[in-house]
Amino acid sequence: MTTAKNASQYTADMEAAIRAEPVLNAEVAARLATSFGPKFTGRGVIAKISRMEGVTYQKKAKVTKTGEAVEQKEAIAAEIAELVGANLDGLDKAPKPALQAIRNFLVG
Repeated sequence: MTTAKNASQYTADMEAAIRAEPVLNAEVAARLATSFGPKFTGRGVIAKISRMEGVTYQKKAKVTKTGEAVEQKEAIAAEIAELVGANLDGLDKAPKPALQAIRNFLVG
């Protein structure tokens, strides 16, 4: 007896439950996995969401160790160049804390 490798373990009712959620994120996926049964995991539900058409999964925003939003050095350098009104090529090579300190000084 053989089974189809790509046979979905998600029923139409489960897919409808996924589509009924207004926001799909890690917490919702974990809750859905619990309601679907013991063989389902949050990661598995997230994988299913990513394969479904017309459904969008909202990833967690990346944050630093201190909980702040991640900033790219290039963006900080571009902001400084705009504040100064000059071309500051190569400024993005400076350490990020130095760039942040310069920006904070110029802004306020």
